[in-house]
Amino acid sequence: MQIEELYDLTKWIASNIIDENIPSKYQQLHNILIRNAQPNQPKQPFEQQKDELVQALQAVSLEALSLGQIEVLTKINITKNIGSDGVTLVEDVLYKNAIDIVNAAQQINQCITEINAGIQWSQQVQRLLAEIVSPEVMTPDHNDVVLRVRFTGEAKVENLTELKDWSKAWWDIGRGISMAHGQSPEAISVIGAGKGSIIVTLLVANGIASTVSRIILASLKVVEKYYDIMRQIEKVRALKLSNDKAEKALKEEAETYKNSGVKEIVDKTVQELDLKEQTEGDKVTALTSATKKLIDFVIKGGQVDFVMPEDDETEPTEESRDGGNEKNELRIRLQEVRRLEREIRQLEYKDSNDSSKQTP
Repeated sequence: MQIEELYDLTKWIASNIIDENIPSKYQQLHNILIRNAQPNQPKQPFEQQKDELVQALQAVSLEALSLGQIEVLTKINITKNIGSDGVTLVEDVLYKNAIDIVNAAQQINQCITEINAGIQWSQQVQRLLAEIVSPEVMTPDHNDVVLRVRFTGEAKVENLTELKDWSKAWWDIGRGISMAHGQSPEAISVIGAGKGSIIVTLLVANGIASTVSRIILASLKVVEKYYDIMRQIEKVRALKLSNDKAEKALKEEAETYKNSGVKEIVDKTVQELDLKEQTEGDKVTALTSATKKLIDFVIKGGQVDFVMPEDDETEPTEESRDGGNEKNELRIRLQEVRRLEREIRQLEYKDSNDSSKQTP
């Protein structure tokens, strides 16, 4: 994660958690639970405090954050206490512990402790970064988007052969998409790399980022359906039927859906960029190859994170207004990408849990 992303995350925490009084709403609910837990004391209703907290939690959306920012938010124990996860947690605590009020109060207090600790960490980081980072270098140029390519899952890089293969794949991806926009692969700059699960940071123009995001969003929809079919296969397998025709049929359906989905995405991408095969055959061929390889990267678990520039506060010109519309569309699309990624990760988590419960 870049410094500017971390700084932006601290501002997001201030705006979406502190300013929305989420810690105090947790505290108000906790206060009543504590009073109700006292022996020989009349019980007070806490429905209003619960509803106000749930409403505030529901209003918090993570979709605008980058993957790196969400990872940090999770590490400081804030993610599970806000948004839809926070709503589920609060409702589970209250309904599952409707009789054991003491335990419910303890769990809500744990939420308060974790959120306050995360806020304290964020405020300390913000103060430190504000002293060393200039606002002028916080975000990329208004015409550029940062792409952070993460080689994870089956798309991981653990040796030189895998590095060579994926480097070639991403050269083809960059070449094909940049050619479709009338640019060369050199238009995509490599501005950084990270260790761990290898991360390569690229700087691209808005148009290229928009095409990449469209392909990734469509790919995730294919992956989501593919996982859904694979889960059906696991259910059939669990029945231990003597005839494996149903399992084979579902496997064939999964592969057919994936292959047809890839072709549909390729055809739609070519159509959206208005490429003519008769006169721009080289561009169509390169874009087709790039799209297939990007889809393969996503299906195998690779991720592409987007860091958008902040909105320009100057008076917009006609040209910049059109670009602003494109950026707004890109932001909306990226929110949908984040939502699907979260849902797919949950499917993967459920699948791993189900398989771990199966007896050999």
